[in-house]
Amino acid sequence: MTKLIHLFTFDIKLLRHLYGFPLIAYILCALLMLTVGKSSGTPFMPYIFLEGIAIPMAGWHLVFLYNSLYEEGANETLIVYYRNVIIIDIMRYMFLHAIFIGLLVGVAIWINGLDFFTNIIIVHLVLLFVFYQLIGVAILSVTKSLDITLALIVTYTFMEVATQGTFMPWPHLFLFHEPYGDMWLVLTYLSLGIGILLAVIQLWRKFK
Repeated sequence: MTKLIHLFTFDIKLLRHLYGFPLIAYILCALLMLTVGKSSGTPFMPYIFLEGIAIPMAGWHLVFLYNSLYEEGANETLIVYYRNVIIIDIMRYMFLHAIFIGLLVGVAIWINGLDFFTNIIIVHLVLLFVFYQLIGVAILSVTKSLDITLALIVTYTFMEVATQGTFMPWPHLFLFHEPYGDMWLVLTYLSLGIGILLAVIQLWRKFK
């Protein structure tokens, strides 16, 4: 526990104001769920805020943290350290953000009731959470640029959410209506599964 506290304290000192970005997003998401989501009359609206704002932002801490690898002259010095701690970093930030996502799920349950979270939605929520925890660092390890990485993630996420999945035919990562056992649901699961697998492979190749 002492080591974990030390790691989080070090990260806060390293990232400074950047560390608060995901936390601000959680507050914004909760406010939107309690205002727009609650008054919309559409039970999926609170979930759309959860999957379109909170979960993507949950992966930014690791992206900010590992960006230091690609600062000039830092790679050779830091790569050995990050190879030893990347699994620990992923697990501790997954745990940290799972707590906040769990609180937002509680808000969605308070608005829509427990029955809203069917097995299909729970599986989707877990897959989407794991996907966004991994994909940012994986893309960063390819582009070696924080700006490009965040631009790719934000652009895709915004266009998908803003257009309710009509921006491009495939792949889709989000659910915008009551899911049924049809081909599009299978393709959404497939997209998330492939994305997680490719992210794991890329991170293994980079940090092995």
